[in-house]
Amino acid sequence: MRNTETTSSKLTKTRLSVSIRLPFLIITSFLLIIITVIVLVYFRFERRTVEEYTAMGKSATQLMANTFDADKIPLYLEKNFELEEYNDIREDLIRLKENYPDVMYMYVYHFIPEGGEVIFDLDSDYSLDADPPGTLYDPDPAVMEYMDDLCAGREIPVLTGDTEDGYMLTYMRPVFNSKGEYCCHVCVDFSMEDLHKQDILFVLGLFIALVVIMILIAILDIWYMRKNITGPIDRMKTATDKFSYEKESDHQENIKIMENLNIHTGDEIEVIYQLFIAFMKNNLKYMHNLSQAEDDIRTKDAQIGQISEEAYRDTLTGVGSKAAYNKKVKEINEAILDGQCDFAIVMVDMNDLKRINDVYGHKAGDMYIKGCCHLICETFKHSPVYRIGGDEFVAILQGQDLENRQSLVEGLKASLNKSYENEDPDPWLRYSAAVGIADYASDDNTFELVFKRADQAMYEDKKRFKEQHGSYR
Repeated sequence: MRNTETTSSKLTKTRLSVSIRLPFLIITSFLLIIITVIVLVYFRFERRTVEEYTAMGKSATQLMANTFDADKIPLYLEKNFELEEYNDIREDLIRLKENYPDVMYMYVYHFIPEGGEVIFDLDSDYSLDADPPGTLYDPDPAVMEYMDDLCAGREIPVLTGDTEDGYMLTYMRPVFNSKGEYCCHVCVDFSMEDLHKQDILFVLGLFIALVVIMILIAILDIWYMRKNITGPIDRMKTATDKFSYEKESDHQENIKIMENLNIHTGDEIEVIYQLFIAFMKNNLKYMHNLSQAEDDIRTKDAQIGQISEEAYRDTLTGVGSKAAYNKKVKEINEAILDGQCDFAIVMVDMNDLKRINDVYGHKAGDMYIKGCCHLICETFKHSPVYRIGGDEFVAILQGQDLENRQSLVEGLKASLNKSYENEDPDPWLRYSAAVGIADYASDDNTFELVFKRADQAMYEDKKRFKEQHGSYR
């Protein structure tokens, strides 16, 4: 019963695993897909935005570079606002900036190792006080990484990121004079804060929409699984919890419980269900056949045992048969080989059985045999007696009979003589037999050697009887 409960507990855990972990797996898969899509969309928007603003930056800085003469940069630094040309250039840059609504800052710097030297700097309000020409600008940490390139007049990658003014994109174009010498960089800072927020809001809205769709799909999937997968499995599991296994009738009831589920999903679940029922039926059939076979075996064993018992017992006298005697001889020979044996053999041969059968009939002969056998068995009560021929008996003495063998043999001879000398009973009730005995000796390596000596002693006794009475009877 304990094993059954353990199995049931394990099956319950399995059921919970399928019912919970499968929907969890589906939901997790949906979430991973949604997150992947959202991340890809976000970075795609981000990349497209950077590409668009980079293109505008290239255009704006090209126009900025066209507004001034690179060879006059030293003059602009020296005279700046005192120079009418400088003020005209600044007005052109203001008009240019107004054509680019997303440009927050537009400036022209000459980069040296100490920092960026201001040439033109248009603040968001176009103030003349904002970083006047010649001011040494301390670059942002993001720019510091590229100071060597800037000082050498090389173009650097577009810079993007969060600043004090929000999310910005900076594009810097190097400008050279007529001699090909580096003069300055024309730069624009685009504010991408609103667009960045719009991207985030769009991605967030898309995420919420996809999550809602995922929840609806997950609900439908879970409902479908409960109806066609985990539901039938749960029903089969609940049914197995009611199973009993003690009797054959219990197994029949288990099959009925399972058939009553009536599962028809039209897929592998139904196939498994039908296979399970078929397995239960085959198992029941096997158990029935096994039980029947066990009953047949028990019956056959009983019959074989009875036949064996009959084969080892003489049907007329009830003592051991010739087959039983041969079996005993084999056992004694094995014991002799092991050096663990002690016995004596008494050979008894009835006198004149043939004449009794011929004169008085076989019925009288059978009575004569049984009478002689009775005297032998009464004498050797603690030893096996065997009928090995029509008128021959062998007693294998052991234990108490072996210790008292001489007196027992003399007693048997006395009983036979007394029966023979009593002339009152019918001839077939006057029992007579020759008796011979031989003991097992240490140099006897087989039973047959002892038997031959007992048989010889019996013939000598028979010979004396014949000499005394003139015949065997």
